[in-house]
Amino acid sequence: MENIFANKMSDKTDLELQEIIENRFDYQEEAYMAALYEIESRRRKRAEDTSENSITHDSEKDENRYNKIDSPEAIEEEYEEHKSFLDLLKAFVPDKNYFITPVIIYLNILIYTIMILNNVHPIDPSIDDLIKWGGNLRALTLLGEQWRLLTNTFLHGGIFHLLLNMYALLFIGKEIETQIGSSRTLFAYLFTGILASMASLAINEDIVSVGASGAIFGMYGLLIILLTTDKIDLPKATRKNFITSVLCFVGYNLLYGFKEEGIDNAAHIGGLLSGLAVGGFFNLIINKSELNKVFYLIGSTFIILLSIALPNFIPNYFANYNQLMNEFTLCEEKALSISKLGPNANNDQYLNTIREEGIPNWIKCDSLINQIDSIENLPLEILESTKLLKLYCTYRIESFRLMEKSLIEQTNFYDQNLNEYQEKINLIIDKLNGNEVADSTLIVNLNRVEKNVPLYVLDGVPQQTMPNIDSENVKSMDILKSESAIQLYGDRGKNGVILINTK
Repeated sequence: MENIFANKMSDKTDLELQEIIENRFDYQEEAYMAALYEIESRRRKRAEDTSENSITHDSEKDENRYNKIDSPEAIEEEYEEHKSFLDLLKAFVPDKNYFITPVIIYLNILIYTIMILNNVHPIDPSIDDLIKWGGNLRALTLLGEQWRLLTNTFLHGGIFHLLLNMYALLFIGKEIETQIGSSRTLFAYLFTGILASMASLAINEDIVSVGASGAIFGMYGLLIILLTTDKIDLPKATRKNFITSVLCFVGYNLLYGFKEEGIDNAAHIGGLLSGLAVGGFFNLIINKSELNKVFYLIGSTFIILLSIALPNFIPNYFANYNQLMNEFTLCEEKALSISKLGPNANNDQYLNTIREEGIPNWIKCDSLINQIDSIENLPLEILESTKLLKLYCTYRIESFRLMEKSLIEQTNFYDQNLNEYQEKINLIIDKLNGNEVADSTLIVNLNRVEKNVPLYVLDGVPQQTMPNIDSENVKSMDILKSESAIQLYGDRGKNGVILINTK
């Protein structure tokens, strides 16, 4: 150990040397190494000097304290661990040539924190919450919400998802940013993140995708290109180890993604491939900063145009279904506007509402539900609910037509069938809400009024069932046979009519 500190260390006592070693981070590295060398030399000398048997009391104290010093190898190993920890902390601190990576990390953490403060579950957020905060879902993204291609890259499905992604970014972020610059790092991260989101949309029909992993895989793809083309300044051994670590990370995570459910490997692969492409372009212009703006402009224009054209390339079955269901909901609300009429509404108001709002909108609802049959690749549960909605619309149309006839004819003759329809409608709603309801109980018996039963007319008002009246109150009773009954009462009179007048 020949340096300017060597002679100085030979004049120091063991206690002074130990103090330097114990507080090594307060001294220059050369001073620390000189003290380490000197104390190791003294250790060896003492071991060889076996003839010296007398040691002063102070020397014994020094020796006991000296023997507690770790070996140079252990001290050096501890030093390296401490240095690695300091490097990890420094990775969170922005500086002039390194600030995009920390900002991205802080932004992800900030968004996660805001979500938690707004009652989103910290470990297992719900699908609805992820969609609300900007998750990537084909049915919504391709229906004019392309901003989700970017926002989903800053959302995470829980604290563990966030920590794993941020660690993966931290592992390579500083190396990439200090080598290619902050502006290129930001462009590569956003560009590959958006393309990863597009890849997810192309493969996944009904999965809500969130997380920075697509963009992070893009950065790993970029780094692979830089490492394999000698465009970054690293020692040969370090470069080899770095490439091995990066390839192991990418390979393991892709294989794990194919094995486990709930992992968006489409986004990972899309990000990786786009990162390789961006790395290839950066490789060409690595020393040509004047081409940065041109590259950014071309890349941004490509992303914008592709986002706009995306619905033309990716079939959006769920979006079409959702659009029809949204229209159905609006029509249903209009059709049920009769329920908003107050208690003072007269028969004419009810009749007009049924004719102008009720029946036309129920017919439109039925048409919308039938259009769902033309949509391909819908899940079985949606197809089953569509069948129920068809039956629901049929019963609504028939019941509203019966209400219209009741109001026109001023009769309660149809009340029994109206009650039957309403009962079945309620059962259908229960089944749509997930309750167990047998299909056989959903069928309305349209011939519920028994055959060969005559129509009763009490004081000029048709009755669906035989009226319960005291015989002493009956003034007169007449019978109309089929032809005469049909002329006066239509099909209701086909089984004959019994006319009852009371006193």
